Amino acid sequence: MTPSAPRGSLRQRLTLALVGLSVGSVLLAGVITVVAARPATRSAALSDLRRGLATVADAERDGERVAVARLRNQLLANQVTLVSVRSNGTLARRAQLPSGVRPADLDGAALAIGNVQSGGRGQIVWVAQPLSAGAEGRPVVVATRRVGVFAIGRLGGILILAAIVAAAAGVALSLWLVRRLTRPLQAMEQTARAIAGGDLDARVGLPDTDVDDEFAAVARAIDTMAAELSRHRSLERAFLMSISHDLRTPLTSIRGYAEAMAEGAADDEESRRRAALIIEAEARRLERLVADLLELARLDAREFSLHLGPVDVGEVARQAALALQPAAQEAGLRLVVGREPGAVAMADPERLAQVVANLVENALKYAATTVEVATQTVSGGLAIEIAVADDGPGINPEDLPRVFERLYTSRRQPGRKVGTGLGLAIVRELVTAMGGSVHVGPTAVGGTSFVVALPGTSGSSGSGSTSWRTTADGSSSSTTTSSASASSSSSSPPAGGSSS
Repeated sequence: MTPSAPRGSLRQRLTLALVGLSVGSVLLAGVITVVAARPATRSAALSDLRRGLATVADAERDGERVAVARLRNQLLANQVTLVSVRSNGTLARRAQLPSGVRPADLDGAALAIGNVQSGGRGQIVWVAQPLSAGAEGRPVVVATRRVGVFAIGRLGGILILAAIVAAAAGVALSLWLVRRLTRPLQAMEQTARAIAGGDLDARVGLPDTDVDDEFAAVARAIDTMAAELSRHRSLERAFLMSISHDLRTPLTSIRGYAEAMAEGAADDEESRRRAALIIEAEARRLERLVADLLELARLDAREFSLHLGPVDVGEVARQAALALQPAAQEAGLRLVVGREPGAVAMADPERLAQVVANLVENALKYAATTVEVATQTVSGGLAIEIAVADDGPGINPEDLPRVFERLYTSRRQPGRKVGTGLGLAIVRELVTAMGGSVHVGPTAVGGTSFVVALPGTSGSSGSGSTSWRTTADGSSSSTTTSSASASSSSSSPPAGGSSS
């Protein structure tokens, strides 16, 4: 394939286009002026010749002698000749007419009785002025003037000067406009290149009062993007440091107890059993953390399956919460579960249990005495809500919009070590995939309440299975199958966690 020729920069093309438009407009206006003014110029030339020859005729009647040789300069004429017209209307045999005037152009009879004639052909206009009749006929002065193609009369110089001034002003305005348009684009290009090169502190920094609104909006969008990228990079570093710490702590315990057993430090059955239990607990902790990281990766890539169908939300929430009853008792907390009979929503039961487990784990992390789980039907069955509330210290209002971000570290007072710290990010992804929503807010006693809203079965067409897969170009696609085929599909195991 033959490479296309370079088109030049936008600045060059804009400059050429605007300057060409300005100069072309002036030239077009000049041509139109010339074409429109030509008839008026011809008429003005004829009028000048008529007036001049009328003065000559008046002088001749007063007895002054006509000096044809001087008339050319007096009349600003190209040619002036004197011919004789006989009384019968014929020209004298030796009459010499000016160039551009033919004998057929003259009406001898009219000239013989003293009528003035005028006309023109091409670029030549002429006037025939009869003088006083004599014995041999009537002398006639014929004068011609050439009117050029671009002749525009006495205003020609003024129009040419105005055209030059207008063209210069157009060029200057075009250059100013090109600079105004391209300067913010160049600034945005430089900033984008700096951001692409890793300088996330680069900003366009265009003053809103110096650029057009559209450019200012794009500049603000680039600056906002850079600020968000910088913030996310900082959060990613903090996240990686936190994950590294969470991985290192159980690995250190496992390694320490394993070395103790290998070196014979745990020489009795009780010590070896206690070391084995600690190694097993830390290994499970590592397994849980890795599972949550893999779950987030699958959610990001939309490579997971949902088996949607009518689900008794209250029962699923009760079973998921009661599974964490031992953890609540170990922390000295009460876990209260309430359910509304008949609260049926369109959801995946395993994914819904995972959502409830993650929310309960998060609540156990911060609760002071009690964690409550409740379900209810709202909007006449159009939606089912699951609320998980704790009576802990609550979340700062400025942290509420970001609690579901996996890379966000809340300023909430540290709590118990429950889960992996990734649960809320998983909750939001799963709830959104099931067509629901989740939000967080304070409780009446100052704690925190997470509320999940799922679509009810009213107006639903039935159950089905939805799978997300990432295509080769990076986009996501989904397919839905019937419940019969969905039952044979496998789903990812629940992975809980907590985050704030």
